Amino acid sequence: MSIELLFLLATLAIVFYIWQRRAFSFWQSRGVKFIRPVPLLGCTSQLLTGRTSFLEQIKKFHEAPGYENEPFVGVYLAYRPALVIRDLDLIKTVMVKKFQYFNNRVLQTDPHNDALGFNNLFFARSPAWKELRNKLSPVFTSGKIKQMYPLMVKIGKNLEDSADRLGSGSVVQIKDLCARFTTDLIATIAFGLEANALQIPKSEFFHHNKAVFAVSLSRAIDFAIIFMLPAFASLARVKVFSKDTTKFIRSSINFVLAERERTGLKRNDLIDILLAWRKEAAANPEKKHAANDLDYLVAQAAIFQTAGYETSSSTMTLTLYELAQKEELQDRLRQEIADFFGDEDHISYERIQEMPYLSQVVNETLRMYPIVGYAERECSQPVEGEKFTLSPYSNLELPHGMPVYVSALAIHRDPKYWPEPDKFDPERFAPENRDNINMDAYMPFGVGPRNCIGMRLGLLQSKLGLVHLLRKHRVHTCDQTTKTIELAAISPVIASKNDIALRLEKVSG
Repeated sequence: MSIELLFLLATLAIVFYIWQRRAFSFWQSRGVKFIRPVPLLGCTSQLLTGRTSFLEQIKKFHEAPGYENEPFVGVYLAYRPALVIRDLDLIKTVMVKKFQYFNNRVLQTDPHNDALGFNNLFFARSPAWKELRNKLSPVFTSGKIKQMYPLMVKIGKNLEDSADRLGSGSVVQIKDLCARFTTDLIATIAFGLEANALQIPKSEFFHHNKAVFAVSLSRAIDFAIIFMLPAFASLARVKVFSKDTTKFIRSSINFVLAERERTGLKRNDLIDILLAWRKEAAANPEKKHAANDLDYLVAQAAIFQTAGYETSSSTMTLTLYELAQKEELQDRLRQEIADFFGDEDHISYERIQEMPYLSQVVNETLRMYPIVGYAERECSQPVEGEKFTLSPYSNLELPHGMPVYVSALAIHRDPKYWPEPDKFDPERFAPENRDNINMDAYMPFGVGPRNCIGMRLGLLQSKLGLVHLLRKHRVHTCDQTTKTIELAAISPVIASKNDIALRLEKVSG
């Protein structure tokens, strides 16, 4: 080896050592307690080597030994400093009271490589986010959801029929069944399309919904970059929606938009909102309007479709798993269903909202398994020169662009807020026990103005699916049922590492 090469390598090693020392000195130099990083990988070695998921990584930061009494802890996402907030009052300050400093998410994708990912409501940055939220909110009002409800009931009956066709005693991969139900429901109420996932095993809608949240190493790497190191999203060419899925969604939504414009049909759904938005843009051609870009409209439909599919199907799946484990709770819920509906063919919107035990069961599922599992925000400066400080805990000023994380999964399993946190106990949410709950420690749909816009609809989907499935069926564990829910290490949301198999039993009442 030549002296010149040795000198070059030595120089590079010294430069790397100095850079790393500086990169990893951020928290120490500011007097903040932090989790010690390892070279190159920071505090995320398990995440970057595929041994844990991002939501579990944030949970581990929150629960790290030695920081139990700290309101926040500093970490390094690879080389990037970030803050994990543990204190509930500080969480409320960041997510709600001082939202003007934290109105953007950390995650983002490349607008040229992933138009549907970059432009949708979940990923959008201010001020575009605020306009999107205002435009889309009318879809999710109680009045609009009630108008959609008859269509939802029709899909609920299809779910009952599908369970009947499977036959009493059948062992079912329950997530597959629930995901087909939510695929059909979202396609119907949002777009006026029939996905037929419950009838057709190879439904295209179902295939593409499933692909977005596929549990694979390549998808895990994509989401790790999007969620943790978004500056590299363009370079790595990562996407929320694959090329095939983008093509399918774009084609489907463009078809529906064209048909609605041709026929003049109105259904008070998401498509009507998008069409009105496009007409508003067309009426003001001199004004640069995002709705003139068709992909901007398609992006909202895409996130509505995929997010609605995953969150509600996972909630249903995990509820059924817990009820199969504790059949006395299942008996109580089935009795409530019988008391409310008996042999009635129609499950009314008003009555399903009045079912106390059903609400308790779903709320407890979302406590144990908050589907996204964490919240994240990026610190910004709404007015130049103004910075956010961690007062009264610290005088530290957070720099522009600092990622801030909150682990809902850790807080939902913290015995300080939830006695016996690993026990599935719907009685926590009984009316007589509500005063014992610190509701600031319950955040299944996020926190603050950027919480889940579809919360009401998602809860109703899950409840309706559970009622239709359990009114004439029971679920039981079987030899193939996983003993405990172990989270998949390479999933962007809460998902079981193993398939959840349950045995269906047809019952008369």
